[in-house]
Amino acid sequence: MRLHVVFDEEGQILGAALIDRSSPVRARPLADEQASHRSADVDVPAEYRHYDLAAVCQRLRVDSGGKFPNLKVKEEPSV
Repeated sequence: MRLHVVFDEEGQILGAALIDRSSPVRARPLADEQASHRSADVDVPAEYRHYDLAAVCQRLRVDSGGKFPNLKVKEEPSV
C-alpha cells in the first residue's frame, strides 16, 4: 500500500490518501507550507497494510530524517 501524506515537523500525519492504482479516489491532501507542513509519497510497512487508512495514520508517523521520508511506528509516551 502506498500513501500520499501531509505531515508536520514532528512527523504527525495530518492527511493521507491512497495512491494505489486500485483506489477509486484520485484526490490528494495539500501541504500548507506556511504552517511548516510537508508532503511525501510513502510505502506502508507490510505489518500495517491490513489496517484501514485511519488506523495507519493513528499508529504511524513520518520519519523524514533519511534520504527519503518513510513511515515509522509512533513511540508510546513515557508515563
